[in-house]
Amino acid sequence: MTATAIGSERARITILVCEDSDLYRRGLIAVLDDRSFDVVGVALTTDDAVRLAGEHQPDVVLLDVELADGDSISSIGRMHEVSGESRVVVLSSAPNREIVLRALRAGASGLLGKDQSPEGLERALRGLFRGEAPLPRQLASVLVDEVRREDRRRELAALVPDRDHLTPRQLEILKMLADGASTVGVASELFLSVETVRWHIKSILRKLGVNSRADAIACLEELQAV
Repeated sequence: MTATAIGSERARITILVCEDSDLYRRGLIAVLDDRSFDVVGVALTTDDAVRLAGEHQPDVVLLDVELADGDSISSIGRMHEVSGESRVVVLSSAPNREIVLRALRAGASGLLGKDQSPEGLERALRGLFRGEAPLPRQLASVLVDEVRREDRRRELAALVPDRDHLTPRQLEILKMLADGASTVGVASELFLSVETVRWHIKSILRKLGVNSRADAIACLEELQAV
């Protein structure tokens, strides 16, 4: 049964459970069975998750953020390649801004905390097929902030005559430096490595033809004054 074939609340949605904790996995499967979901497979590793997604073509993949072989978010793209109609919902015991943004950027349809009630889990999974994105309420503001951040990137990019001169990310980093952020502070806020931020800063200086961060910030102030 494909996701597009689901036409009612009572339809049996097929689920692939990707969870390496035996205790949590058993409880999760029991909850899904009690609520008439059809668990078609269980995966303990990312490789198994991708393989079983291709074999079973589930309506939903419930994917623990960490499986037996490590981080699982990077495998979401591969799942979509082998099972294009499957919705991937990431499960996390400690959902936060970084996990939410990484999961959504990787192609997940949503993210749920592992403390979700059975009723809440059922509502979230059935809501997927009404166009709803399951997300913890306390993290909804993360998406609003990211939209605003992206709008600001575009505003800054529009100030540069040659939009290929600095990328939106480089413009964002330059603005943060102008606001007093350190290299470490920029890396922490944008979830980048310190080395990546340093590489961006070197590229900014080179593209603007200046030798210091202060000169680069002065260029930004001139652009904003236009």
